[in-house]
Amino acid sequence: MSVPTQARRTRRLAFAALAVSSAGFAIAATVGRAGAQRIDPRRPSVFVVGPAGGASPTMRTDARRTGSTKDVLPSGVLRVAWRKTIGLSIEQPALVGADGMLAVVTATRGDVIFLDADGEEKGRVTAGTSSVGPATMTSDGTVVFTTSAGDAVGVKRTIPRPRFVTRIGGERNPRAAPLSLDDGGVVVATLSDLVVLDAEGNVRSRVSLPEMPAAPLLASGDKVIAVAVTGAVYGWTPGREPVRLGSFGAPIDGGATLADASTLLAVIEGNHLVELDLARGTRTSRSIAAQGLYLGPPSVRPVPGASGGGAMLATLLAQTPNRVFVVSVDPGGQETARAPIANVTPPVLPDGGPAPLAAKPHTGPLVDARGAVAFANPDDGHVGVVGPDGAVDTASELICTRTSRSAGVAGLTPLGRGAFAVTCEGGVIAKVTGPEADSLRRGGGDDASRP
Repeated sequence: MSVPTQARRTRRLAFAALAVSSAGFAIAATVGRAGAQRIDPRRPSVFVVGPAGGASPTMRTDARRTGSTKDVLPSGVLRVAWRKTIGLSIEQPALVGADGMLAVVTATRGDVIFLDADGEEKGRVTAGTSSVGPATMTSDGTVVFTTSAGDAVGVKRTIPRPRFVTRIGGERNPRAAPLSLDDGGVVVATLSDLVVLDAEGNVRSRVSLPEMPAAPLLASGDKVIAVAVTGAVYGWTPGREPVRLGSFGAPIDGGATLADASTLLAVIEGNHLVELDLARGTRTSRSIAAQGLYLGPPSVRPVPGASGGGAMLATLLAQTPNRVFVVSVDPGGQETARAPIANVTPPVLPDGGPAPLAAKPHTGPLVDARGAVAFANPDDGHVGVVGPDGAVDTASELICTRTSRSAGVAGLTPLGRGAFAVTCEGGVIAKVTGPEADSLRRGGGDDASRP
């Protein structure tokens, strides 16, 4: 064998050994590369690996919780294309997988209802359990959530009963939404622990955190990011101990978003939009609401025309005693847009004086690459869109009815080009469209028209 040939063979063997030795836990939900799933040869199976597909396979659309959609949101005159009554209470937005199906998870029995883009029911699986927590969708379309009985449940549309029920113990965490992994697995949270399940629902790893996770879990590189009830932020690479990466200094409102590879963005203390550098552990205020409140969580999109794609605009709701707004804040802390979406009547105290301003229960907005924003008015529940030009269009039909807790909107979900779904706490889900969706249905548009 010649020396060059042997050298090439040696390099190939060394590379293969390095690949095998470095294979392990991969959190690739932020970068879109496929991971590796360990396969038992005694149980031949087909595993789907890579990031979970679809417009919104997890809460806030993706593992960075950006609230951004790849498809354009509707603009112009909005209409309700269809509405479906589920008949059971719902506490979270619907999910949308790679097949375009909506997965609606109910709050009490653990029913998962699958609807197509026309609102037709295509499947229903009942977990037959107690109250459930937030859900996510894995790479192969399995919907995973935890229950108050201490189980993690996986449900798939094509299987009439739960695909797996795994005992994880602990108490159900109603705020820390699970995180889907690129190897087909998922990370779920209890009030004290993070637990990694593989694609078959088996426990692969777990760890106890010093504080309770209190926001949807995020992915950053090889770490699971958990924001605690105090605002402290922990990073965990399974197989190692959790590390405190920094703190927001106060509880966050609604959840955080990963604005770039190492920067978390959240609202604290009612009026501070704050950045946390995970690499350095430093906190800075991006913006402070001069009047009124900021309402989290923020949604992010790249600054138009910015070189490198790292600069991100933050979009969120703002509330004053008399109005509700959609605002956008650039990386320098300047408000680049402020669109009024509702007038409100200020509450008064029994003695006739003005009541202190308090944040109403709210849901985060959706934003597309053009800068259009879908919102739900926290005052009365009307939904609408702020167009890229700042024009506000509100659906004339009130989709959700007020509950004792809020205006009734459980969340918004992108649902293909020119459409989004509205999920109501009272058990209703509806599709809102605009002229774009109508023209596509008539054959007047194609993918070439995408921005």
